Amino acid sequence: MGMLKSRKAFRVFSLGMAAVLAAAGCSSGTAEEREPAAQNVTVTWWDYFGYSPGSNKAVEALITRYQEAHPNVQINRTAIPFPEFHTKIVESVSAGTFPDIAVIDTPDVPLLASQGALADLTGRYKGWSKSNQFLEPVLESVNHDDKLYGVPLRSNTTALIYNKDLFGKAGIAGPPATWADLRANAKALTKDGASGLCFAAGPNESTTFNVLPFVWMAGGDVTAINDKPAVEALTYVHDLFNVDKSVPEAALRWTHSDVEKEFVAGRCAMMINGPWVLPGMQKATFQWGTAPLAAGSKGVVSPLGGEAWVVGAKSNNADVAWDVLTWLAESRNSAHEFGSGLGSIPNRNDTLNDPVWKWGPGVGAFISEMLSTRSRSQYGPKYARVSEAIWTMTHQVVKKEKKPQAAANDAQATIRPLLPSS
Repeated sequence: MGMLKSRKAFRVFSLGMAAVLAAAGCSSGTAEEREPAAQNVTVTWWDYFGYSPGSNKAVEALITRYQEAHPNVQINRTAIPFPEFHTKIVESVSAGTFPDIAVIDTPDVPLLASQGALADLTGRYKGWSKSNQFLEPVLESVNHDDKLYGVPLRSNTTALIYNKDLFGKAGIAGPPATWADLRANAKALTKDGASGLCFAAGPNESTTFNVLPFVWMAGGDVTAINDKPAVEALTYVHDLFNVDKSVPEAALRWTHSDVEKEFVAGRCAMMINGPWVLPGMQKATFQWGTAPLAAGSKGVVSPLGGEAWVVGAKSNNADVAWDVLTWLAESRNSAHEFGSGLGSIPNRNDTLNDPVWKWGPGVGAFISEMLSTRSRSQYGPKYARVSEAIWTMTHQVVKKEKKPQAAANDAQATIRPLLPSS
């Protein structure tokens, strides 16, 4: 199977999950079998959702509603600025201050699980009515060594958002369906002070999040980033920047928020971005629409983003923490806040077609892609360094410091020892 567990192997894991859960120790309990203790309990909760008034308000509303329904439980929330969160959560492991509940980026699940920071929730999934509803890549995002370490309550991905007015002026009937269409449309739309296509490509995870789908859609993977399909994808990105000049050089410094601002200002005809920008799109003075990513030779594949709600391995309030997580998983308790408040896309079979999750214009394109997402958690505990190798490779190519094959060869040499063994 090579260096990394294949997607086929994970499908075997998914199909065998019922057996795994059935064999799991019953001491962990289940959502239906166990109720939190009746005595007063204080639960600690860390997240990074204070980055905007809307997201902060949504989390506060969820916590307040849970406490109203469970008056014996007090949730003490700590909102940590996003740039500081990863460092603080990692430091809390050695300091012994890891909270009862933490909301973490899903690629951090393998890292923290491998450090013994997270409670194994596999047994608690046993008998939980939602356990078999999560989409395969969503469940994979909280899996480490065939054990489940979190509840993926918030998911997102990327899609294409386009300026219908500029499309009309250019005589383009609709959004691009293929890479050839995307390149041709982006080139035709690069005029009059506007770039044809924009996406975040700063020296960080944003680049990896946007470039990995090109690799996957070409038939490549991180496990062999210097193989022909991956190099073809890298060359395609190079050409968008340097041959067609339809993606601006400034994108190498942009965040997702920067891209949103450029698009709303009319300086980008198309952008690749996430559902978190949709509320801000109401500021646009032009007609806009959303569409799935343009398909490569292997179809449409998009990146799975979002967070896992995890329980600290040393928590004295694990039963209550699990009750909080399963309560939040009920759409009737949380769909509004997770949707319009946190920009989440439905990630379960029982919510994909639920109208309550279509919380705003343009959401449909993101929902349609959830069945073709891929999780970054599959790349193991050292994903942060894997990601750095990918965005470094991309910058080297786009800045014309290295040819695509040479940059990919160097990235492969860095990545290979970082991946989990089979």
